[in-house]
Amino acid sequence: MTAARGGATLDGRPVTPERMEDDNVAVTGVAGNPLTGEAGTTTSYACGIWVRLQPLRPGRHTLTIRGSSGDFSTGVDYTLVVGGEKPPVIGALRRADRPA
Repeated sequence: MTAARGGATLDGRPVTPERMEDDNVAVTGVAGNPLTGEAGTTTSYACGIWVRLQPLRPGRHTLTIRGSSGDFSTGVDYTLVVGGEKPPVIGALRRADRPA
């Protein structure tokens, strides 16, 4: 993973990524979240480049993620809606070398 590079922006402002090398992480999400689909906390291992977000203000937010390692690159754009009819979905930057 030392060749992996990446970055993210939230509402157009840079979010500082951190590199994880087989670290134990806990992720808490709501029902329907993109990581587990279930409400609650799950513990797993993480490696690659990740970003952590503080709780967001109510409203719409744009999270943009780009990453690469060697000749592989990936990118994703999320629209996050906090508040309103649906609960917010908590997600995490996945390893750059895994397909979606």
